[in-house]
Amino acid sequence: MDFEPIFLEPEFKDYIWGGQKLKNIFKKNVKNQECTAESWEVSTNKNGESTIKNGKFKAKTLTELFNDKTLRKEIFGDRCTSLEEFPLLIKFIDANKSLSIQVHPDDEYARENENSQGKTEMWYILDCEPGAQIICGVKPEVTKEMLASCMNTEKIAECLNYVDVKKGDAIYIPSGTIHALLGKTLVAEVQQNSNITYRVYDWGRVGSDGKPRELHVEKALDVINLERNLQIKNIENNIEKVNIVDSEYFITNKINVNTEYSEELSGKSFYAFNVVEGNGVLKVDDNIYELKKGDSFIIPACIKKYELNGKIELLQSYI
Repeated sequence: MDFEPIFLEPEFKDYIWGGQKLKNIFKKNVKNQECTAESWEVSTNKNGESTIKNGKFKAKTLTELFNDKTLRKEIFGDRCTSLEEFPLLIKFIDANKSLSIQVHPDDEYARENENSQGKTEMWYILDCEPGAQIICGVKPEVTKEMLASCMNTEKIAECLNYVDVKKGDAIYIPSGTIHALLGKTLVAEVQQNSNITYRVYDWGRVGSDGKPRELHVEKALDVINLERNLQIKNIENNIEKVNIVDSEYFITNKINVNTEYSEELSGKSFYAFNVVEGNGVLKVDDNIYELKKGDSFIIPACIKKYELNGKIELLQSYI
């Protein structure tokens, strides 16, 4: 069977802190949402699945494709053949307002308590206003006892590590790291395929039902790791291919194309791409695909080479 790149239609989320950038900047086909917080671009998660837009698998969900074991090796690669579920979840996030202060469990805790994978993630800052900040980790002197005493109060801000960010910054956030996006920030997020979030403070807000959103203080205290070091770097655009993250859960690179770029692939994994700037063309064999900012697609493992033309920037993620 011949295979081609698989283009994906995202699932949208209208969380209360979202804005209009996914519709206005990425030209996403958002319907009936006053604010859009996230587009789940590459997802088989039960809380929001991507749908295939092209080719012989058009209108299938990515989940259906992954669960077809007759196709698993050719599309997703040797590294996925023994997995129970697709390993990644990739999103665009419009943090128009601050997200809750939160933490995610590791694999062991998540399996025992949530029947899920853990959640290690990476943020790539696509755009932000001057002076934008994130929360990542705690101050050096902070103990769990100090955190416990001020959780669900505004005093927790005194314990946390605030970090200035700018466009092009990449932040690696291992499970157990307390963190938050603090508004006016557009982000690409690559993470393990998990939707487990433990909120520890939500700025005194209420949800769309008029009630405070649920907090998870006890579980958060179970999983918070105070030993993590901040891992942040600015990704240069004058280098053709730059590694952002090389972890046991995923590898993410930034590819910067000025005119043309080609790459031979290993065949051991699928390759997920997210177009974060510009326009261009993808060539696979004799087939040509137009690319624009906001597009997301998968190159199956059985495809050994691709070419990009144009002025375009992409994130490339695989296992």
